[in-house]
Amino acid sequence: MPKRATKKGRRSVTKDFRTASKLVKDVLKTQPAETVAITWDTESDPEFVNSVEEAATKVGARPISIKVNAPPHVGRAAEPFLPLDSLVAGVQESDVWIELNGKWLLYSKVWEEAMKRKRTRYMCLVGMTTDMARRCIGDVDIDDILHFQRKLQEITKASRSMHYTTPGGTDIRFENDPTRPVLVEGDVFGPGEYMLLGQVDWAPLEGSIEGTIVFDGSVNPPDELGLLKGPIKMQVKEGRVVRVLGGREATIYDKWLQSFKDENMLRLAHLSYGCNPGARLTGNVLEDERIWGVLEWGLGNQSGTFGAANIVASSHSDGITLKPTLEADDQLIIKNGKYIHPKLVDAAH
Repeated sequence: MPKRATKKGRRSVTKDFRTASKLVKDVLKTQPAETVAITWDTESDPEFVNSVEEAATKVGARPISIKVNAPPHVGRAAEPFLPLDSLVAGVQESDVWIELNGKWLLYSKVWEEAMKRKRTRYMCLVGMTTDMARRCIGDVDIDDILHFQRKLQEITKASRSMHYTTPGGTDIRFENDPTRPVLVEGDVFGPGEYMLLGQVDWAPLEGSIEGTIVFDGSVNPPDELGLLKGPIKMQVKEGRVVRVLGGREATIYDKWLQSFKDENMLRLAHLSYGCNPGARLTGNVLEDERIWGVLEWGLGNQSGTFGAANIVASSHSDGITLKPTLEADDQLIIKNGKYIHPKLVDAAH
């Protein structure tokens, strides 16, 4: 005879469902009879996948769950290892696509075909776990975070010249193009590409990025990295990494970037503020790049949503810089990882 669920077990399931329901209903605004494609792989958290499927069913939507073996790479580099045509067919006609893969399909043919249709609300939640979802979705106030992100968007959109440093050695300058969008992630309002809330990102003028960037929080991919034990120092000229310095982890990163034999893998694609108070440093870039007060750089492939140079590369990688001090047009936005701009202080509280 099966054992009865304990009270503790029932509370756990209820909380998991509550978080997934918040994602499906409040973030992605899923409606009855909509088709919800959930993609995942052998590196995903099946508990959270099940919770999302249950939440989609509860609102009257029609979920389809598609699982694949995790490939060794992400994006375009993953394509040779995937049942590509089947994946494309499974997601391109969806109203909502929730990507829970460990190895992301973002920037692959699957993503490209889905975005071409201009029907799907896609959210990239690579490596999302039940615990991470609770911290970054279930236990935070979505409206408060989006309000803060819009303030940050407004300030960034109005800023032309930027300079930031970190205690770890980052010293980088760049210019912004006021015609390019500044994205408020998690603010879902129609078909398109979306990311987890708690991040504001944009693409500076690529050729203007000059100086030194030091990743000292985490980097992913490649899989050999994650939480960093030593810094990865990159010298940047005209938006391109010209030299990678440091110890063992820097050597691994440099070798990985060079392995694609693709010059665009060395180009800086975007910059992001972290502003999710629930996020903590775990080695999973989905969460790490949303830690309150960090700045994150993406290298390689560049999404068309940035309205920028449209860099096409074999893959993509993200790295975290901790405790930045960011100055925009001679006014501080962040100091040592704390938002101090007058328009942000009240919203931050």
